[in-house]
Amino acid sequence: MGDADGRRQAVLEGVERHLQQAEEACLNASRFRPRSGTLERAWSNIRAAETDLLSLASDDEVRARAPEVLGIVRRHLPEDSPQRQAVEEIAESVEAGDGPLTDQERSALVRALGFAYAAVGGKYRRVRVLADLLWIVTGAATLGLVALALWGYLDKQSLDLCFRPQPPGNRVVCPTGEHKVEAPPPTAVPPAATDVVTGAYSDPLDVLTVECAGLIGAALTVVAAVHHLHVDQATQYKFRLPLATAVLKFPVGALSAVAGIVLIKGAFVPGLSDLDSSAQILGWAVVFGAAQHLVTHIVDQRAEEALSGVRRPP
Repeated sequence: MGDADGRRQAVLEGVERHLQQAEEACLNASRFRPRSGTLERAWSNIRAAETDLLSLASDDEVRARAPEVLGIVRRHLPEDSPQRQAVEEIAESVEAGDGPLTDQERSALVRALGFAYAAVGGKYRRVRVLADLLWIVTGAATLGLVALALWGYLDKQSLDLCFRPQPPGNRVVCPTGEHKVEAPPPTAVPPAATDVVTGAYSDPLDVLTVECAGLIGAALTVVAAVHHLHVDQATQYKFRLPLATAVLKFPVGALSAVAGIVLIKGAFVPGLSDLDSSAQILGWAVVFGAAQHLVTHIVDQRAEEALSGVRRPP
């Protein structure tokens, strides 16, 4: 009898420690700390306390909670899990009223609930880690945008985004506008490459202009992504990952716009080696900005897979 009382007291002390840790996580939360990690710590301790309390519950209470445990286990453990199969057998026995619960059945219910709650924590942890990784990638891509814009501003000729329409005329078209080309002397030899001509008419804001056009194209895909956002993601925790995937599209769209115009400039796209107006340059920049979805849709799929495990009710 003394051993049973000692075990009960030890379990209750463990429950108290779990609840204290959950309370400390809530009290120490602030706007400068990631709230997702705070929620994970609080809920993991609450679930651990609930699992420990189930081991001390009376037979009637355990029998009453058997369907609840079965539902949690079915939601978060695979069908071939031994813990899930054991809980299903115990639930059938409880529903049929086949005598009182044995200590082995009670232990099986407690262990299965602990495994299910561990699976829940792992799913939420994957969502948090993926969201944090996407925010880091977004920050790095944004720094790349700023560096690219500074490069174009400080050295406009090395990052030339202007075109000279063919057949050669007396104008050069750039993202920021069109320029007239001064007629060369009659004895002058025509330049072999248009880069030498167009580079002299580049504007320091050409790169930034193309990046802004790419942001517009990316914004169109973000609107489509928000349209497909599930209603059950509209919580502060679950919304972090869809928000991270949506924000990532903006810097990637701007980078793809600059890369696309550079490819056209280098005649990598057949039939588009010479654009005729500034509107065409900006239009293609918008198209390339929206085309970033060809890359970021892989991230969207990974985010969808991670969120699929936490959409079901707890």
